[in-house]
Amino acid sequence: MAIGSVKSRVRSFFRPGLAKRRRSSNTSSECEHKKIKNELMAPAQTDAINNAAVGIDGVGLDMQLASPFFRNLPIEIRRMIYNLVWTGPYDHKYHAGRGRHIHFQNGHWINARCVMYEDDEDLDLLQKNMDSMHSSGKGDLVMWQRRLASTWGCRHWRCEERMQYERRKSVDHTDFMSMMLVCKRMFPEVVESIFESHQFLFNDFFSAHRFFVYNPSPYIPYMRHLDLSLNLPFHEYAPFVIDAPKSRVRELWKALERISCLHTLRISLDIYDRGAWRKIPERGVTEQLRNLKVLKDFTLELPPSLPIKADIPNMHNLDAQGEEPFTVVRRPPLRYWQFTPGQVERFTWDTHTKGQQSHCFITLAREARNVPNPYLLDFF
Repeated sequence: MAIGSVKSRVRSFFRPGLAKRRRSSNTSSECEHKKIKNELMAPAQTDAINNAAVGIDGVGLDMQLASPFFRNLPIEIRRMIYNLVWTGPYDHKYHAGRGRHIHFQNGHWINARCVMYEDDEDLDLLQKNMDSMHSSGKGDLVMWQRRLASTWGCRHWRCEERMQYERRKSVDHTDFMSMMLVCKRMFPEVVESIFESHQFLFNDFFSAHRFFVYNPSPYIPYMRHLDLSLNLPFHEYAPFVIDAPKSRVRELWKALERISCLHTLRISLDIYDRGAWRKIPERGVTEQLRNLKVLKDFTLELPPSLPIKADIPNMHNLDAQGEEPFTVVRRPPLRYWQFTPGQVERFTWDTHTKGQQSHCFITLAREARNVPNPYLLDFF
């Protein structure tokens, strides 16, 4: 069914006569019609409707009892109609047909369509392209290095570039606002349908914390699909190293526990202020995630498992063999990085053993030198 015909049918429920009629200045007939309708209704039914029609602020709410849309169609059919309205012309083009990136900018919320392709699900796609450029000597490795270091994650680098540069506004178009402004009776059903039918993607911790913790919406429990890509500074992970009870990340995990009907959840964790050396307190940060209720697919994406020994228990790698309620996916180890400004170098990981201690180094491909772990003291 075409979207235009669906919208026209929805309008027809609220305006049976599509021809515009000028409202008469004499309101006596309207008052008489309301009087007759109230007399025909049972007193108990009238009291129940009047009580339901009064909002929290005392403002009357029209229950739209004369509308065939609400009177004749059950809520299940109305939700099916809303779901058809959200169908867009670009849904077939991108991997997440109804994925919406949500972020807080300049004092207001912005939502943009996710333009990730199916090939972007390959977590090593960026470095594979860099491999071909490195072998051929053609291509801009600095540009691909910027994408590799993106705080939006290796899956949504196209979405980040689209937000940074000029983009086609028509791709982001939705009918959210027009549907929410139809009437007060329809508003909560429309918002619930939006939360149920779309995948919400957050790529910065500030927006996610503000949305779920600082100023949460009462419709958050209706959310069904959520994707969090959180590249946090190390001070946000520090409370998990020492088991500190107070943490903004813990507040976010606690807020997610209130979503009792999540169908799919993907959480990608990374750290962006340690360059090629990336290690987070996996056991501590994932302990609270076991309390989340996800019906179908729960995926936890973690940094690569580097051969770095850590004496602190919470800094140990998460045991993939354990009985976890989520699927652990690790990104492949980095093999390209920009150690010198303007120059991207290929490297390999090397482990040197001396006595009973093993230390991990970065071995550059072009030069016969090793780059030691600059944060070695943090883990020993």
